[in-house]
Formats: sequence, structure tokens, C-alpha cells
Amino acid sequence: MHLSSHRLDEYWDRQRNRHRMVKVDPETRYMSLAVCELDQPGLGPLVAAACSDGAVRLFLLQDSGRILQLLAETFHHKRCVLKVHSFTHEAPNQRRRLLLCSAATDGSLAFWDLTTMLDHDSTVLEPPVDPGLPYRLGTPSLTLQAHSCGINSLHTLPTREGHHLVASGSEDGSLHVFVLAVEMLQLEEAVGEAGLVPQLRVLEEYSVPCAHAAHVTGLKILSPSIMVSASIDQRLTFWRLGHGEPTFMNSTVFHVPDVADMDCWPVSPEFGHRCALGGQGLEVYNWYD
Repeated sequence: MHLSSHRLDEYWDRQRNRHRMVKVDPETRYMSLAVCELDQPGLGPLVAAACSDGAVRLFLLQDSGRILQLLAETFHHKRCVLKVHSFTHEAPNQRRRLLLCSAATDGSLAFWDLTTMLDHDSTVLEPPVDPGLPYRLGTPSLTLQAHSCGINSLHTLPTREGHHLVASGSEDGSLHVFVLAVEMLQLEEAVGEAGLVPQLRVLEEYSVPCAHAAHVTGLKILSPSIMVSASIDQRLTFWRLGHGEPTFMNSTVFHVPDVADMDCWPVSPEFGHRCALGGQGLEVYNWYD
């Protein structure tokens, strides 16, 4: 059942002086999507989109998915955005925080605090230039130069200490892993939980320059101690985490050419994990620690 759709040039079509305006790039592609589940009453889920025109866009799903509204956008990266990934931060006696990470072709990562942005009295969302245009996201909470070229894979995992493991894979075959801390700061002019603003900080970071011989297009952190990566070089490689730089565990050759993505899920302590690889074909592997 088709519920809704959206065109970026819908606003342009409604303008009276269209011949004086530059139309939205008709070649814009959506490179990656991430669903963001909100806990604000009255708001449906958000769909974050990484766009080839350099934008990160947030779409709001309303009326059981029948209305798809372009809520906000940012051109912070100023180049093609390849990946978006959403995750939550939960701490005792604190509000659940929804965070978004975006990755671009220059190897940079940007982290956005969506919970603060979407609060009713928040001033983080900048008003649109013209009525009918989306809000502007403003500046990210944290930016990081993780690689020297495009980031094709991205994943996060919470740790027992309340931090987050963040891993990314690049076009040059490198991996970057770091520990992200989310600390809540109280604004001077605000009182109570409404005045809490998260501050993101990198505690540790490590790189593996030649992890693969080609683009790393699949990456998953299975546990705080194990990570798996997949590349166009047709190797599925497992890495040990938690003791400084990620160390090689083992690797196998898979038969799917031009792998585009990978997903993994735990089966049981007895049967380990399953990894599904998709490219010019589909293949599933079982891995035991």
C-alpha cells in the first residue's frame, strides 16, 4: 500500500516568479536513510536522509505515514553526504536522547542532538528564509575528521560505562573506531531538565589504515569486543576491540561481487552470529567466536 511520497521541488512549483529562481538539483539522490523514533507526544517518527546535493534532511511522518513533511535540513557538509545513522543515549534519571550521525565524501563525521532541536521551546532550529521552506538545523554538536576520503559504512554500539562505540569504514579501505562520551551540561539561564544540553566528547580513537584493499561498504560492532567489516575486496574480516587499536582475528572470502551493504544479528551463544551480505547477489555466513 502506497502511503506517501515527497519531491524536493514541490515548493519551487508553487512559486510565481519561478523563472527568477534556481530549481532544486533534479539529479539529487538519497544515499542513505535512518529512522529516528521520537518520544515527544504528538510527533511521529523522523526519517533522516543523506543527500547527494550536500544536505542532511529530516522528514516527519504524520497521520500513520500518510503525510511526509520536509521538516528541517542542513548543508553543513557542503558536499555529498553518504551515510546517516541514528542512535539513542540513555542514562539513569535522565531523559532519553536521540542523536544522529552523518558522514560525507571528505571523511568527516557530524553528530546532531535531535532531542534538543525538536523541543517546543528550542531555539536550535533556525526559522526558514521563506514561509514554506524547511527549518535549518544549525550547527552540529560535534564534528570529527575520521578519514581522508568518503565514508561508506557507519555503526554505533552503547557500552556498559554509558559511552558509545562508533566505527566507520572508508573508500580507501581504512577503519576508524572511537569512544564517544555524552555529558549533560546545565545551562546557566535554564532550570531543571529543560536546561540540560549534551556535550559530546571523544575519549579514545584508533585507526586501521589498511584494513581492506578496497571500499569498506559494510561494518557492524557485534559487541564491545568484536567488530566485523566487509569490503569490495570480497573479504569478511573480524576484529578484536577493547585493547587499544583493533586487532585482526580472522577473515574469509565471500563470493558476492560489488558488495553494497551488510547486516548482522546474534543467533545464540551456541551458533554465534549471522552476517548477510548484499551486492550482485546475496550471501549469509555464520560465525562462531
